[in-house]
Amino acid sequence: MLHRLFAGKGLIIALAVGFIAVESIVAASFLSLLHFKTSNNWATKSEQVLLELERMMSAVAGAETSQRGYIITGSDEYLAPYREAVVTLEDQIRRIGGLTRDNSIQQDRVAYLATQVEQRSEEMDQAIVTRRSKGLLYAKSAVAVNQQNRTMDTIQDISAQIRKEETRVLERHRADSEAWAFTTGSFAAVFFLLNAVVFTLCGIVIKMALTSQAQAERLLHSFQAPQATPATR
Repeated sequence: MLHRLFAGKGLIIALAVGFIAVESIVAASFLSLLHFKTSNNWATKSEQVLLELERMMSAVAGAETSQRGYIITGSDEYLAPYREAVVTLEDQIRRIGGLTRDNSIQQDRVAYLATQVEQRSEEMDQAIVTRRSKGLLYAKSAVAVNQQNRTMDTIQDISAQIRKEETRVLERHRADSEAWAFTTGSFAAVFFLLNAVVFTLCGIVIKMALTSQAQAERLLHSFQAPQATPATR
């Protein structure tokens, strides 16, 4: 009887420890999941920065192509795509600035990039105005002077710096995301394993309790059973 009592207490203690362990695993899994989502969000943001940066460089190339077409031909059909590309440039700069507002170094680069893009737009506008008012020869001279400023080279250099930083951040957060995903999966596996152990212990405790209750009832009935009276002669 004492052996069963101590065994029952041991199971109850094990059950309590199991419940505590399960709760701890749940808390750890939740924190791990939060870290995973945070790292994943940072990686997604870096991917967006890289995408917007490529779109911006494509818009710069498009603006230069349209400007060059107008200067060579003098046809107004090149002006609409040129203006559209310039507007796209401004939008892309704003998006990149918004996506990198948490990184002061990137913010400085984006601010400098914005000034260089604005300067390049002014240079192209000046060449277009010169072509319209003075003709092809003067427009070519304006383009040659603008090329000496090397504004486009500066834009490419700054863009490369921004791209390099965001690529580094992206790789770091991808690694963190994968690590936290593995950790979360490990916690989930341990959680299900502990749940199985706890439910098994619950079943054992309940079975022992029912068995003890049945034995107690049988013992009680045996004491309460009427004693047989001796037969009278």
